Amino acid sequence: MSQQRGSTTGARSGTDRSPWNLLLLVPLLMLVTPLWNHDEPRLFGLPMFYWSQFLFVPLGVVCVGLVVRAANRRERAVTESTTDGGGGKR
Repeated sequence: MSQQRGSTTGARSGTDRSPWNLLLLVPLLMLVTPLWNHDEPRLFGLPMFYWSQFLFVPLGVVCVGLVVRAANRRERAVTESTTDGGGGKR
């Protein structure tokens, strides 16, 4: 079992720390219900709590999409630099 643990940690060479990853925190704001638990303002007759919860669905999709796109660009740049003979370390 310790060999498996060692092999899985060895496969991951570094951490993925990017400021783009902070966008993943935006959809979690919907969980702070005291911020949204109000009746006014109403949108199409819906209290603020409901329309704000619905608003976070597409907002979360956009945030996750932007983070995935940024991660793919970063990964593509790393693979291109290693295949071009840049000699970059992974």
